[in-house]
This record gives sequence, C-alpha cells and structure tokens, in this order.
Amino acid sequence: MEIAKKVIEKHCSKKELIYTPFEANDQVCVLKKGEVTLYHSHHGKRIIIDVLKPGAIFGNISFEAEGNDHFAEVTEDAFICFFNMEDFMKVLQAKPEVMMKFFKLMSERIADYEQKIKGGVLDSKEKVLHHLEILQKKREHGIIGKIIGPRTKITHEKLAQHTGLSRETVTRAINALKKEGRIEISENGDIITHEASI
Repeated sequence: MEIAKKVIEKHCSKKELIYTPFEANDQVCVLKKGEVTLYHSHHGKRIIIDVLKPGAIFGNISFEAEGNDHFAEVTEDAFICFFNMEDFMKVLQAKPEVMMKFFKLMSERIADYEQKIKGGVLDSKEKVLHHLEILQKKREHGIIGKIIGPRTKITHEKLAQHTGLSRETVTRAINALKKEGRIEISENGDIITHEASI
C-alpha cells in the first residue's frame, strides 16, 4: 500500500512512445504486461537495444538528471507502473528486498548487453546466429519456453534492427545457416538453433 501511493499506473497502446531522447525524464518504469522496445535512431535507421517483457525495469534507471538517450516504444499493448525517480529511490532504501531484486535485474540486463557487444564483432552470419541464440536462451528461461521448447519467432526485419544489418543480409545469413544445418525453421516460422555457443 505504501508503494501504491507513489505509483502511476497506465495502459499504453501499441506504437505509443513512453519517452524519447529529446525530453527530460525523471521516471522509472516497471512493465507489468505487454512489451516495450528500447532503441536508438541513427540516420533514420532503428537500432534496437532491448525488447522488454513483463517484470522489466526501465526509464531513468541511471538516476541522472538528464534522462535517457534512447526511445522507448510500446510494441505490444502494455500496462506500466511509473515512479518518480525520487520516490523510487526511497522505496529501494526502505525495502532491502526490493533493492536486491532491482540489482539482480540490472545485473542480468548488463549480462545481456555484454552478449550483444560480443556479437557485434562477428561477421554477419555469426552475428545473426548469435542473436538467435540470445533470444532462444531468453525464451528457455520463460514459462512459455519451458512448455513448448526452445523455439524463437522473429521477422527478418526485426532481426535486422537487432543486429544492425540490412534485411537482405539477414535473409542471406538465415538461408546459409539453414543450409549448413545450424538452424531449423518450422512450417509456422519458429527458428530452432542447434548450437550453444553462448
């Protein structure tokens, strides 16, 4: 009840921008339902930083006055809790268990970003495979993945945005990986990787 007094809850529609790099932001956001994508825009090209699922904390998590340097866009209808930065800090200070959960989430986020940086030095084919493995690993740890197995579904366009490659390069890489037997694509478009290099 103490936390509820300080939070603003909001239903957000698909394609709605939560914040942009062009505005001050003193809010910390907790995603309860739906999906939010964090991305940079470089010369009109979208470069995805992360795709957040329920339970993710985002927004001004650096607690710096200038806010964020990226966009946050709702990519599936979402339910989000918004905290004022100062109120969120008070919650962390008053509730050690919440603070530990926050640190755990942040350490997992850093580990994910390190994997993306590692993938950035690979050639296009290995970069695509590396990112598919990251997505597959995330799914394996989710409830749905435990039920239906390690399958990943993503469009070539989204994969291009995640890797910084062109859509054509991604398509060529997928075809080459499939031909080499390193991935399998089911009739309904699920992708299964057959390597565990991460």
